[in-house]
Amino acid sequence: MSYLQTRLGLQWPIIQAPMAGVSTPQLAAAVSNAGGLGSLGIGACSAAQARDMLEATRARTGRPFNVNVFCHVPARRDAQREAAWLQHLAPLFAEVGATPPAALQEIYPTFRDDAQTLELLLQLRPAVVSFHFGLPDAARTQALRAAGIFLLATATNVHEALQIERAGLDAIVAQGMEAGGHRGVFDPDVPD
Repeated sequence: MSYLQTRLGLQWPIIQAPMAGVSTPQLAAAVSNAGGLGSLGIGACSAAQARDMLEATRARTGRPFNVNVFCHVPARRDAQREAAWLQHLAPLFAEVGATPPAALQEIYPTFRDDAQTLELLLQLRPAVVSFHFGLPDAARTQALRAAGIFLLATATNVHEALQIERAGLDAIVAQGMEAGGHRGVFDPDVPD
């Protein structure tokens, strides 16, 4: 039996990919009920939406499941560059009869500065929390660990895996280029 199976009481050493935006409580619960580790990707959710997903999953399973958050560096706003993109995209919106947005918005909040989601996780204490696109600061990691939560992070290269190891997380998820068309790289400026 693997460390993950023993620690979490899993029948199978299988983790369902969190898939932010498409993972559902039904899928996560089904995977957990079948003996794997079901996952919820809450990277595109508000804390209130995440609460609903966690509670709906808990209503469907008493088994451990994973809650995945994004830990990317927030986008640096550049009004001039954003206006240029909107101008560039305007003809494409016109082609399909749609109105372009008035401004660009970052659609994925980062857990690095999301106090509401941290509080939610500390309150509901899912068995597992995993990090994607980077790591939170040590204070957040320590708070989750003190709450008894098993911590995972995705690494796409050895450098990232070493960062995860130094952060003292419980396990590393190695992610290759076959990961659904994108990878959870810590630094998007580093060659993939």
